Amino acid sequence: MENQRHIVTSPIHRPCPDMAGCSNPDPKLTAKSLAAIERLREKFSLKTSEERQAEEAEYKHSIAGFGIGGAL
Repeated sequence: MENQRHIVTSPIHRPCPDMAGCSNPDPKLTAKSLAAIERLREKFSLKTSEERQAEEAEYKHSIAGFGIGGAL
């Protein structure tokens, strides 16, 4: 957190001393964590927020076609 330009006055918004990854993150560990998340998404069929938003938009588009007067 050395690169902060403003002073954080609330202790709630400061990283805890035991959160070492916040002050000096390791790119290898970050990549490993992201890979683990991806494997879990595949295992449990979880979607990313972008995929959910695209699916919702497609659903709303299909519903709008039915409301106007028939099937698309």
